[in-house]
Order: sequence, then C-alpha cells, then structure tokens
Amino acid sequence: MLSVARKLVPAWVWAALLGLLALGGLGWWGVTTWEGRVAEREALAQEVEALTANRDRWQQRTMDVLEQLGQARERTRQAEAALAELQEALAERDADYREIRRRIREAPAQDDGPVAPVLRRALEELPHAD
Repeated sequence: MLSVARKLVPAWVWAALLGLLALGGLGWWGVTTWEGRVAEREALAQEVEALTANRDRWQQRTMDVLEQLGQARERTRQAEAALAELQEALAERDADYREIRRRIREAPAQDDGPVAPVLRRALEELPHAD
C-alpha cells in the first residue's frame, strides 16, 4: 500500500508533509515549553513576593527588638546608677555608725551607767559591721 501511495503522490509532497509535521511538532514543543517557563516564572515571582514580605516582617521585628534592647540597657544603666548611689549612702551611714561605736568603746568607765532595759536592747540590736 505504501508503494501505491508513493506512486500516486510525488516525493516533494511527502517531503513537504513531513516538513509540516516536523514544524508542527517543533511549534507544539516550543509553545508548551514557553508556557511552562511562564508558569515557572510566575511561581518564582510569587515566591519572591512572599520572601520579600517575610524579610520585611523580620526586619521590623529586629528593629522592635533593638529598640527594646536599647530601653532595657537604659533601665539597666539607671538601676546601676541608683545602686551606686545607694551603696554610697550606705557606706556613709556605716562610717557614721563606726564612729559612734568607736566613741562608745573608747568612752571612760566613769561615763558608763545604768541604761533603761528597752534602750539597752535597742542598742544591742543595732547591726554590727566589725
């Protein structure tokens, strides 16, 4: 049957038909490949959009945390300054108490006398920092 078709249809028609089929196949392949690339590009564009939005959220979060860190450092600095001030005041008070205790210890025996029990207990309960 192929030999009959070859005799009825000239060779150039067969060549043209094969060329058209090849050209159609190549066109179909090109279109499907192009559509696939377009779909892939759209998917990548959406992914870039999502990643950019995520990056922006994380950058904002980072800035918020940095601001909180700055505030915490300022509070720490203020607390350290208050602590140093308190320690200085306590050191001054301790120096005053030491002077009072020194004068009591060095007082002559004739300055000693009876003391009311409540006053004695209060004096004995004072903190000692020897």
